Amino acid sequence: MVADPPPPAPPVRAEKPDRPGMGLLPIALGVGLLAAAIAISTTRSRADGELDWSNYGVGLGATAVLLVVAAAALMIGSGRTREDLVAWPGAVGILGVGAMIGVGLEDLDGSEDWLAYLIGGVIFLLSVAGYAAVRRGAFVVTAILGLGVAYLQLSEDVISDIGDDDDGAIIAAITVAVFVLVVTAVGWLLRTRALSGVVAGVIGLVGLNAVLATLVFQQLFAGFLPTMMMSGVDDTAVIPFEEAPTPDFDNDVYVILAIAAVLTLVWALAASVNGNPGFAVLTIAMPATVVPMATFVLVVEHPTWWGVALGGVGAVLLALVALRQLLARRKP
Repeated sequence: MVADPPPPAPPVRAEKPDRPGMGLLPIALGVGLLAAAIAISTTRSRADGELDWSNYGVGLGATAVLLVVAAAALMIGSGRTREDLVAWPGAVGILGVGAMIGVGLEDLDGSEDWLAYLIGGVIFLLSVAGYAAVRRGAFVVTAILGLGVAYLQLSEDVISDIGDDDDGAIIAAITVAVFVLVVTAVGWLLRTRALSGVVAGVIGLVGLNAVLATLVFQQLFAGFLPTMMMSGVDDTAVIPFEEAPTPDFDNDVYVILAIAAVLTLVWALAASVNGNPGFAVLTIAMPATVVPMATFVLVVEHPTWWGVALGGVGAVLLALVALRQLLARRKP
């Protein structure tokens, strides 16, 4: 007799991803309230110039609570709750450490030369330690913020001395772009590459728009400033109100647009490779915000042509994708 074949194995159910559940609710609320205490301490401890130890003590205490909770969870916790208790209190506690260092050492002689490096370095190193412990994205964000604090000081100490005064906007835009590209490239080596790239991208998006907004402000109010202390105007002597020249930022704007185009292409490529929607949002948001701002600085007389050109190129790109889809459907 021929034995009957064995019955088919039951289908294997895909395991549901590990969800935080309601356990994250009190963690998020608690961390948020402690963060508020740190923020109050940071902004009010030196409100009158002198260190208010009562306010400062509140910030120190809130920071200590966050770090103690994170350390205790790391040693004795388990499961998803352990990671949440390490990541969120730990990340905010690290930022609290940086804030408390800044408030406490602000009045030391020469602190403006080294304090930002100390704050940024401490935040970065503690964030690296936190990421090594639980591999959570919250520590990636704080590490980027720490690097940003130190990088801002570096740009003020070194990078701002490069070039002429007229190149201030270009240097600022290049400084922002270099930070974004370096953080994105280094972060791509980690499993949180999408998070680090998107966070750096948001910094780049805001940074370039801020540079252009500064140029718009300078251009709009140039006639109201009795002294021309801005890029694009060589003479810093007092100029009569009616003779104040309008600064020329055309070259600055075109360079900034080129930088924005490079970042946009990088994000579009990252969106194609990684698939994270954050990169797609950045790809859309950069031209949608930077180009209109640039037309204000350039004082474009016929913005219709800019809209026609940009809209036409965008329509062609979408049409090519649609045509490819149509041809693919017709293939047997």
